Amino acid sequence: MFRNICGSTLALGLGLGVLIAATPGCENDVCGLECPLEGLAEGNASISGIASVDAFFAAVVGFDKAALEVKAGVDAELRAIAVSLALDAGASAADIRAALSAKFETAIDGGLKVKYAPPRCTVDAKVAIDASAKCDAEIDPGMASVECKGTCTVDASASASCDASAKVMCKGTAPELQCSGSCTGTCELGGDLQCNGTCNGECDGTCSVTGADGQCAGECMGKCMGSCELQAGAHCDGNCQGSCEYEAPDGQCEAGAEVRCQAAADASAQCDGSCDGEVVPPKAKAECEASVEAEAKMQAQCTPPSLEILWQWKAGFDELERAKFKAWVEGFRLRYAGLLAASARAELVLGAGAGLGDAAVDLLASLPGDLAGDPRASFGLPCALAELEAVGTLIQSGSGALSGSVTAVGEISAALAGG
Repeated sequence: MFRNICGSTLALGLGLGVLIAATPGCENDVCGLECPLEGLAEGNASISGIASVDAFFAAVVGFDKAALEVKAGVDAELRAIAVSLALDAGASAADIRAALSAKFETAIDGGLKVKYAPPRCTVDAKVAIDASAKCDAEIDPGMASVECKGTCTVDASASASCDASAKVMCKGTAPELQCSGSCTGTCELGGDLQCNGTCNGECDGTCSVTGADGQCAGECMGKCMGSCELQAGAHCDGNCQGSCEYEAPDGQCEAGAEVRCQAAADASAQCDGSCDGEVVPPKAKAECEASVEAEAKMQAQCTPPSLEILWQWKAGFDELERAKFKAWVEGFRLRYAGLLAASARAELVLGAGAGLGDAAVDLLASLPGDLAGDPRASFGLPCALAELEAVGTLIQSGSGALSGSVTAVGEISAALAGG
């Protein structure tokens, strides 16, 4: 189905009328030009027939879908947390925060102490290359390359390598179990040593949580003898029996280790894998830059972080209730980690939306002049300009929903801190 654009589109500017009138084979009366009845609001990105412009519209439609997807993920985690607190599944974030605070008030002194590395969000280099090629026909996907401002994870194979300018980082089993970087998992202590996580064993000092066997099973304010669980990743003075992330001393990682190429500050390095940071796509047409950048951010995959949750029991709290609280914490750990990952992705999608909104304003002003010498493109230009005016409203709607989700995660975080 198509709609006639006579009148409304002509009002977009005299320059457009001149452009169409000057097009070979085009009559002065443009009332016969028809645009699709279904536009961006209905999820249709095939508006103008101009590849670079319709690729931009596809990114706008993708933003709306990504925003709904992230919001649904946050809502699902909030519902699960609400039910675990005996609240209605549809309880507000403020109600969940109040219930968390009440639960902590009866069981522990202060809030939960949560340690974690920020959620890791990565973009596959292929996403940026494919988006660039879809928008700009002059780009050959087989020859194009992407750069990464951050850390690029490459294939764990004998051929995996990094740019000469990048630092080679490895993630896997530490050589001889001696981790010179950050250890995640079990750190087996060979004596009385400092534990930066959960101490399982004897604590020469104050232990926040004591197990049924009388041994420490929480944070040890002193020296720990036994094993140390480092869920959030930290330095290990003993044998790291989990995963170790360390700088390759000779630029080579152990067999089977994950290879990460870390670019220098304010610099970028070529990336053929997944980028944890800002993706620098292949050079393309100006109108393609916003859509490619947005596609990369919207398709980022954010991994929930490993959480280290510690607390101090309130004096006189019943042993049976302690066991129930610990079991609840284990379930909450997974839900909160999911919320943190969803919040990180929400920030990326919000950034994509802001970029698309700014680009729509620029395209409204620049497209007529940019396409003045392209007779075929001029026929689809009025349709494009009409839809560009609707981009801001769509972006604003999706951004509002996402901002609410980010605020909700903030409510939960505030409760953990004892607020």
